[in-house]
Amino acid sequence: MVFGPSRPPITEDVAEVIAKDISAREGNSPPSETPIDFVRHPDPATTVEMNDRVRWILLGLLAAMLVLVAVLLVR
Repeated sequence: MVFGPSRPPITEDVAEVIAKDISAREGNSPPSETPIDFVRHPDPATTVEMNDRVRWILLGLLAAMLVLVAVLLVR
């Protein structure tokens, strides 16, 4: 399949089929994801807590960076 400027333009027949397909599917299934504006937390003052795995990965990256800086300074 060709993409970009070399792709031939969509004909009216194809555009009508795409429009009918989209309109036939509207409202029949729930959205795949919720927009962030509609996500509500129980208490607006609470903050999002960091996952333990993410915290350990960030600490590991920080430790690796400190070791790298120390090695570069010793040379």
